[in-house]
Formats: sequence, structure tokens, C-alpha cells
Amino acid sequence: MKNYGLNDEQLKALYSPSPVWLNASAGSGKTRTLLAKIQSLLDSGVPVKNILAVTFTNKAAKEMKDRLSKFCKSKEMQVSTIHSFCVQIIRKFIKHTHLKYPFTIYDDKDQQSIIKTIVKAKDLPGEPWAYLSQISRAKSENREPEDPLYLSVYKRYQKILKQNNACDFDDLLIFAYKCLQQTDCKEYYSKLWTHILVDEFQDTSKIQYDIIMSIYDRAITQTLFAVGDANQSIYSWRSARPENISTYIKEHKANDLSLTYNYRSCSEIIEHANSFLQFGSPMVPKAARSGRVSVTAFSSFEDEAEKIAQALLKMGNYNNTAIIYRVNTRSVFFEQTFSKYRIPYKVVSELPFYQRKVSKDLLAALKASNNPDDRESLSRIINNPKRGFGDAKKEQLLLRGRDFIDEISEDMPRIKSFIELLDDIKGKTPSQALTEYLDRSEYRANLEKDSDIYMVSALENMMPSFETVEELVLASTFLERDSGEGVSLISAHGSKGLEFDRVFVVGVEEGLWPHKNSDNIEEEARLFYVAVTRAMKGLNISYSRSRTFRGNPIVNSPSNLFCDSYRHIHGKDFYGHR
Repeated sequence: MKNYGLNDEQLKALYSPSPVWLNASAGSGKTRTLLAKIQSLLDSGVPVKNILAVTFTNKAAKEMKDRLSKFCKSKEMQVSTIHSFCVQIIRKFIKHTHLKYPFTIYDDKDQQSIIKTIVKAKDLPGEPWAYLSQISRAKSENREPEDPLYLSVYKRYQKILKQNNACDFDDLLIFAYKCLQQTDCKEYYSKLWTHILVDEFQDTSKIQYDIIMSIYDRAITQTLFAVGDANQSIYSWRSARPENISTYIKEHKANDLSLTYNYRSCSEIIEHANSFLQFGSPMVPKAARSGRVSVTAFSSFEDEAEKIAQALLKMGNYNNTAIIYRVNTRSVFFEQTFSKYRIPYKVVSELPFYQRKVSKDLLAALKASNNPDDRESLSRIINNPKRGFGDAKKEQLLLRGRDFIDEISEDMPRIKSFIELLDDIKGKTPSQALTEYLDRSEYRANLEKDSDIYMVSALENMMPSFETVEELVLASTFLERDSGEGVSLISAHGSKGLEFDRVFVVGVEEGLWPHKNSDNIEEEARLFYVAVTRAMKGLNISYSRSRTFRGNPIVNSPSNLFCDSYRHIHGKDFYGHR
């Protein structure tokens, strides 16, 4: 029996009969075990094409493919996000949907634009994002909104999507699920993907779970291997359902296994993190390193940033240090202070590269060329740069589509030429289409900011990585992490999956962590667990006694998470004094 360099817990998971649920705690070698499982399947003669490996970010999928390429032809294996393989299902069985190929995938900015138009036209109360949130949550559960107001907006929204031969990311899941309910589609994929491996299983929504189980067939599927960490389920606001784990174990009688050996953090950090465990067995430290855990109370937000900056100046090693916070606004104080002391830093942003204006403009051009029915994308780019196509004409475009353009184009030669350009680049690869668009349009010539010119060059360099516009759009949906040198300033949500020698978990104050707007206290505690388990050698947890709001000082209290941390480390209650 080959051991693939695994420990006893990992080996037990590797060779356990399917189905398997593997609860892999932080730093326990989850990815290594998952890759070893794939390697063992290939070693046993399983064809590459019969393996489906599901991840939840493009970054994770790319990393897995890169590591798999060392021992197999990873390009022939379906290693992707769930949305990516749903696009594949829809394209092959599009007859089971109302879409026609090529169709457009709208991202969150496109969605907000449509919802904003509906809300404004109907003079409805509330913000567009609130409607979109309710619609997305309903779709994640494969249903319509129950509230009559949200239902009316939902129906109008879906009508506009259909009119544009478009769908959003939630629709990709719904359409793929509907396809899989048809016998021809289900049989095809159940026979194709006879070995199914799912990473970050705790992050699946109801419909994502249903899609995976629609492919699974007890009589055909030979491997169902789900991996995750119940203690790192922090995405309920994205409709993740950690209860899918218990449902899976119960319904499919899955072998319930755990990885508890932690190879990341020192024993002091592990002992502290274990006090916040919600599920599973405590972690067992295996890293051969010593470290330190401490807690600190600062007088203010500014004092917190100042004192941490001074400590960093003495310590150095900036690239392996992170400041982790619950709310993004906390980064401002560290940015200002680090700039004063010339401490290099990078804000690890949750704003995707593709969501910036230049990226959105050029992506809209590619989408509009790919799908002539896509009125929203055409509306964004048709007067950029200005071609005499004002708001009144845009309104008619959104109402009537290309028919309106055909009527007026003879009297508007610049518009006619622009539409001809879009038609000429239709069907070309994203790289070819973008190059021709930039060469023939006036877009590049009208850029004034150096940063915008740089963005265009960056996009041109990235385009060869994508074969279709759909792949390009899918790449725009997941969190991008900014590269660069220095201390990482990052939210707790954004820190998941990362590790640093030294971590400062800041702003652990009542009302901020747990956040006052959160009604899921258990998830807030899991989020805290995620933050502290990013640390390998040093961990400091802190809060500020006061803050200034509109010029007035406000007294802060340490959160229960902070008090629990202090009590665990020092063996006594925290009274708010240093």
C-alpha cells in the first residue's frame, strides 16, 4: 500500500471506502491529501477524464492544476470551480434551457445596474443591493422570493436577462441543475465523472450541494470524496450551508473522518485556537517551532496602529506579517501610520481586478460582440468614447436592442462603424478580439491616466490564458489578491487559506467582532478562529478602548471573543486595564 508521504490520519482517509467526509482542520494538509487521492486514482488506472475535482475559487483550481501537472495531464482533468463546470453542462445541454449559445454571463456590477434601473422605474423603496441580495439568496435555494415586492422585481429582472440572452452566476447553477434533472444529461455526466472530489465542502449552498448529488449515482460513481473544515464555515452571507455536511453524512452513510495534526502553527497558537473550536476534534500541534500568543488593549484606533507600527520597525520581516481585521475600514489607520514610518504594506483587496472601470469597459465590448442580444453590455460601451449616443438613445437601446441601432446607424456613421467592429470580432478568442478592438476603436487613444493605460496592457497580457469569453467572465467573479511586498492588510474573510509567521488580529471590540449587523454569532466565532489560525509563530489579539465618531469620543468595550482570549491565555478575567 503506497503511502504518498502521508501521515496515519491522511492515509486512513485515502484508503477509506467511498463516500468519505474528511473534516480537515487548519494547517492539517488538506490539499496534500486531496492531491494524493487523485494520484492514487490515476495510479490504479482511472482515466484522467473520469475525475471531477471541484474547488471554490479560480486561484485554488489553478494551484491544484499546477500541482497535478507534475504527475498527470491536468489539462484533460475537470479541475474547476462549480460555476465553470456548470457552464460546460449548460453549453452541452443548452436545449434544456431558454438560452442560446453564445450567451452572456452578468457579474454583480451588471446585476446591480439592471436592478437599479428597475427600482428607479418603479419608484420602489430601498436600495438596489437589498433586492439583489434577496434574489440571490432565493436562487441559492432554487426558489423564487416569497415577499411580493421582491418577487415583482425578481420577475422583471429575469425577464430582462432572458431578453438579453443572459444569465447571472446564480442562474448558472439553476440551469445546470435543471439540465441534470433530464435523463440524457444526468446519465452523460454520471458516466463521465465517476470519481468526484469536492474541496471546501462546508462552503456549498443548497443548490451547489444538489448539483453535486445530481451527478452522483450510487450504482455508477466509484469515488465521492468531500473535504473541508466545519470550523471555517464563514460564508453564510453567500448562502453557504455547513449543515450540508451532516446531511451528506446521514443521507449517503459517508465515512466521517478527521485530520487533526496541524503542521502550520506553534503549540501556543494551537492551544489558543482549540478553545474556539465549534466542531470536530482539537488540533494536535506538529510544527517544530516555538511561538507566542499575547493580548493587548490600546487607547484608540490610532494608538493601536502606532504601537503595532513601532513594534514592526523593531521586528522587521514585513512580508511574513499580516494585520487581520473584521471590517475593512480598519485598514485606513494602518495605511496612514505605515506610510509615516515608511513600512512597506499591501492592502490585500477584495475588489477583483476585472471590476475596475477599464476592465469592465473592455469586458463589456467583448460580451457585446459575443452576444448581439446583450443590450446591457452594448449600452455601457457604445458611447465610450463619446460617439453622440446620449442617454435618450441608450434608453431606446435597452428597450429595443439592435433593431434600434439598425434604424439610426445610417445617420450615425461612427455608431455604424462601431457595430461593424463588434460584428467583425465576434467568435474570435478573447485575445484576438481585444487586440483588434483596441487597434480599431478609439478607446486606447482616449485614456488619460497612466494607471488606466497600465490596466489595458495588463489585460492584453492576461488574455491568452482564456479560450472563450465565458472563461474570462468567470475569472472576474472570485476574490483577487494584490501582489506586492510588505505587511499584508487583510480582512478576516480574505485571509482564509493564507498563512503568515506573525499575525495581529485587531479591532476585537464589542459591536465590531461579532459585528453588530450579524445575527450569526457562531459564524463570527468561526471567523475569529480563521483569523487566529493564520499565524505560524506569533499571534497578538487587540482592541481599542475608544474611537472618534464625527468628532466625538466614544468608549469601546472589548468583545467577548477578546475577553475569552485573555482568560484563556492568562487564566483570569480581563478588566480593561493594561
